[in-house]
Amino acid sequence: MQTEICSIIQNRIRSGEYTPGEKLSENLLATEFNCSRMPVREVLKHLEQDGLVTIQPKSGTYVRSYSPEEVCNAVEIRAYLEALAFALVIEKDVDITAMEQCVVDMAHCMENQSFDLAAFGEHHLRFHESMVRLADNPFLLELYNKLHLNALQKIFFNPMSKEEMTITHAEHQKILQFIKDKNPEGEQFIKMHLWKRREH
Repeated sequence: MQTEICSIIQNRIRSGEYTPGEKLSENLLATEFNCSRMPVREVLKHLEQDGLVTIQPKSGTYVRSYSPEEVCNAVEIRAYLEALAFALVIEKDVDITAMEQCVVDMAHCMENQSFDLAAFGEHHLRFHESMVRLADNPFLLELYNKLHLNALQKIFFNPMSKEEMTITHAEHQKILQFIKDKNPEGEQFIKMHLWKRREH
């Protein structure tokens, strides 16, 4: 039950249905999901850990907003962490099936006439998270998770034109090829791929 509620609220935040700064009512959510306030409260605590909401004592829970400067700072750090992850991945004989599946899923989203931006963003995010996990460095993963990238809508969930989606998809295909070829040039390519997001 909590997992389902959490997923629904996450999608509403990422799709923009719940806007930055909007207050989320425990009572209304409990009524909507036909449950007590306790599971809703636990879900909101989890979402706070993920950086999606902020809980203010004696005030309530609000959808978290990030300034352009915060987004830019996170992207810059992320670029170097993922470049390191790439370098570690090509040193090892790892199974990149999970990353390949993300690229396939992104393509399916693009082919669908009723384009689901939230789903495209999820596959985009999963691709990058998968690469960091494949680096098999717990400290790197811990630092990466602290960036709360899943909460930064401007990185993964902002509206894209058809051309931007096509370019993004092609760049992910290229990253996969760099890994398959164990080509160290992919490290710099990833930095440039990610730094572009500072402009959005």
